[in-house]
Amino acid sequence: MTETPDGSTVRAVSRAIDILFALGHSPLTLGDVAEVVSLSKPTTYRLLSTLRAKGMVVQDQASGHYGLGPGCFHLMSSISNGNAGFIFEATDALEQLRDVTEETVAVHVRAGRSRICVKELPSPHLIRYIAGVGVSEGIHTGSAGKTLLAFMPEAERERLLKDLPLNPTTPNTITDLETLRAQLTRIAADGIAHSHGERAVGAVGVTAPITDANGFALAALSVIGPEGRLGTEKIAEIERNVREVAARISATVSGASEVD
Repeated sequence: MTETPDGSTVRAVSRAIDILFALGHSPLTLGDVAEVVSLSKPTTYRLLSTLRAKGMVVQDQASGHYGLGPGCFHLMSSISNGNAGFIFEATDALEQLRDVTEETVAVHVRAGRSRICVKELPSPHLIRYIAGVGVSEGIHTGSAGKTLLAFMPEAERERLLKDLPLNPTTPNTITDLETLRAQLTRIAADGIAHSHGERAVGAVGVTAPITDANGFALAALSVIGPEGRLGTEKIAEIERNVREVAARISATVSGASEVD
């Protein structure tokens, strides 16, 4: 594809990414894709054909629906193996957070209706909680999942919540939609999320978002530890540390030279 003075190459890339995001919600017909991304059917078909040739999109021959292809899962595999660029940039900051809190530090990203751990630095204590790199949980589960939901574009969050099964992982997992909505509102306002035994009984999580230039979550940065070690004062200290490190990483990701 040749770049033109009017920037059509950039537009084509942007449109292709819009299509992938649309298909990330559910398989769609050509007409549905065209409607969602606001393109003509011929233009949408050309983009889908290119994405299909690259393995990013597949088509069900029986129904005609398009869905994400193996190329997308290869990218997700790279993320789950810790190969996301912002994590490389943040290694020192994550180590400092682990050292100052002496608790497990984990980074989660969204994967459809789930959140997956892509980086983890275990606590030096013998008794500790870990998330497990590559392990996924429902996105409504725990402080990491709630952070990813709270700092998601509103329209995207509402589409997700509409059909999201609120299955419990522990007795403390939130399974009521209105309770979850209330917590997400508070998390978005406070910039910090907590969980007490929502993913693992006896575990406490404190999480802040790693955001892009628009303030939307790219990832969730968590400190996880046993409730017996994380009292009120310790949690308040961890909050300060998590906020500060998440803000530093966010500034690096968005290209900002300083954190306001």
